[in-house]
Amino acid sequence: MSSSRPRREPRGISPLLAGLIAIVVIAIPCYLAFGGRAPWHNDHLVKAVVKSGNELGTRSPVRIAGVNVGKVKKIERGPGSTAIVTMAIDDSGLPLHEDATLKVRPRLFLEGNFFVELRPGTPSSPELPEGGTIPLAQTATPVQFDQILTTLQASTRADLRHFLDSFSKALDDGGAEAVHRLVPFMEPALLRTAVATEALQGQRPGDVTGFIADGERTARALASRRRDLPRLVGALDTTLTVLATRRAAVGESVEQLDRLVTQAPATFAAMNALFPTLRAAAVEARPGLSAAPATLRLANPLLAQAGALVSAPELPALLRDLDPAVRILGRVEPKLERAFAKLEPNTECLRRNAIPTLKTTVVDPPLSTGRPIYRELLDGLVGLASGSQNFTGDGPAVRYHAGFGDQIVTTGTAPSAGEPLVGLTEEPLLGSRPRYTGRRPPFRPDARCVDQQPPDLAAETGPAPQQRSAP
Repeated sequence: MSSSRPRREPRGISPLLAGLIAIVVIAIPCYLAFGGRAPWHNDHLVKAVVKSGNELGTRSPVRIAGVNVGKVKKIERGPGSTAIVTMAIDDSGLPLHEDATLKVRPRLFLEGNFFVELRPGTPSSPELPEGGTIPLAQTATPVQFDQILTTLQASTRADLRHFLDSFSKALDDGGAEAVHRLVPFMEPALLRTAVATEALQGQRPGDVTGFIADGERTARALASRRRDLPRLVGALDTTLTVLATRRAAVGESVEQLDRLVTQAPATFAAMNALFPTLRAAAVEARPGLSAAPATLRLANPLLAQAGALVSAPELPALLRDLDPAVRILGRVEPKLERAFAKLEPNTECLRRNAIPTLKTTVVDPPLSTGRPIYRELLDGLVGLASGSQNFTGDGPAVRYHAGFGDQIVTTGTAPSAGEPLVGLTEEPLLGSRPRYTGRRPPFRPDARCVDQQPPDLAAETGPAPQQRSAP
């Protein structure tokens, strides 16, 4: 018989070891999840000089564009009253450049729980090496509320406290309801403010840049007048003091201003209606304004002569000689006024009726000349003057005209003769001009000349009078 030893069953992992492994497996992800660093990970250390490091602590977050990229490792005293902050930056926050800027900002409103806001700088600037330092000129720290209050004088702080106390009492005594009623009226003001803000952006790219550049030049000009600014502020303080002593008058002025503002919308509406006309007038006046410099230059010699005449010694003597005539004209003025009043209808008749008619051109083809009537009358007078010499004692001959022909023309019954007028002509008549319409031209003896209807020279050609061939 052979003897055999019993086999041992394999043993599993002990509960203690399994628990330790589980703790390690859970602890490592938790460590890394809550910001822990792996042993082989090397931090990129960067230093910054800030005015005060009291707001920061170790492990304060460092952010770029709102994303955590590192933590504050150490805060130590720097030169003077500054502090040196050492930060560990992750690879996601690299690279940093030499023109990088840093600001210490609060996480909460007003104060508490600060973080570092880091801007990496421009890509064209050299990179900031490991252990590099951001200088004090490129860093900024927040201003605390207590620092603002400490800058105020004791009287100012007392006034501020009194204002807040009074404002609180006003809200408790029904002021909140008044503010609630005021909110609907703020909508138009806020809408107009939005429109004005949008208008401040300009109409073309670069308008805002130009506005900022002009503001920079204005600020530079003010800085160049530093000695005058204190006097200006002093004068402003005097003005405000005087206004404070005249509160009643200022209140009455504000009340009157409220009435003025009530009437302002109607005035502005009238001005808006006037702007198109004013714009059109400006457009029409622009050529005249363009020609004005040349006109004024032409008037300079006249003005020079007038100046010389005024300064000449002969002018006083001339004025003394004219004084009797001016006095006589003063006495004759009433008579001249009556004479001009009687002469005015004649001149108005010439201006409105006679002269426009004489300037009219008669269209009578094929005899049309294209000249105005007054030119044709002058030409006819010359011809009559030339022909009339033959009928005087100085003329060389006497002319007679007799009508002969085979065409008998009658004009109808003449009112003066009581029977038809008959004549002979060699050629038949083609027509009569102007055409007789059977009505006499309008004439009103009871009306003035300026009220009469001007004659119509665009007459038509009518038919020829009755005519027949002689037997």
